[in-house]
Amino acid sequence: MNHSEGNKHANRSAQTRERFIEAAQRLFADRSIDAVSLNEITIAAGQKNRNALQYHFGNRDGLMQAIIDKHAERVSELRQLYISEQAGATNSVTRSAAHAMVMPLVDYIGENPEGIYYVKILSQLAALNSNILNPSTSSGLTFRNDEPFSSLIRRALSHLGPAEAQRRMFLTLSITFHGIADVCRASETAGTSRNLQKRTPMFEQVALAVEALLAAPPLEH
Repeated sequence: MNHSEGNKHANRSAQTRERFIEAAQRLFADRSIDAVSLNEITIAAGQKNRNALQYHFGNRDGLMQAIIDKHAERVSELRQLYISEQAGATNSVTRSAAHAMVMPLVDYIGENPEGIYYVKILSQLAALNSNILNPSTSSGLTFRNDEPFSSLIRRALSHLGPAEAQRRMFLTLSITFHGIADVCRASETAGTSRNLQKRTPMFEQVALAVEALLAAPPLEH
């Protein structure tokens, strides 16, 4: 295979891989990860070779990891930008942490409509498949660890013991991902009240809910 043929093969392979990712993220987000078969994804991606998905991704987890990786880098960039811009602000640690959790995802959806697929998929995956939040997980998926953001979250939860901090973080992720997804869904659904269709104030409400959860005092047992 000469250099030109090699480039053509690499380009075709990259295009096929991208078609799989695009089809899978849409199906996983619109229905659910467990409800979608690999054969359905193959058909939706326009592929006749049933072994093509395995060739490119290995298995379902490999495909899922590719979807996560496709979006995670840009979200991380937006989050680091947000944290840097807020470094000199007078916001409380919990407010900064809540907005750093929510707003980069909101900004990403604003610049890339496919970002909502990512958020909906994370709402199904992130908490139970993270070895930080759920050390018992057997999932092979990896989620990007941004140390400045992790440090901010640890500071926001420093008034809690380890067990309660873990519970709060689990719920924080759930509120963030499900809240953003539901706001987007409401804004696009006919018959939704005008107040609920306005995304910006609704996203701010999601951030407020996360802030309240992070800041709440420990439960008494």
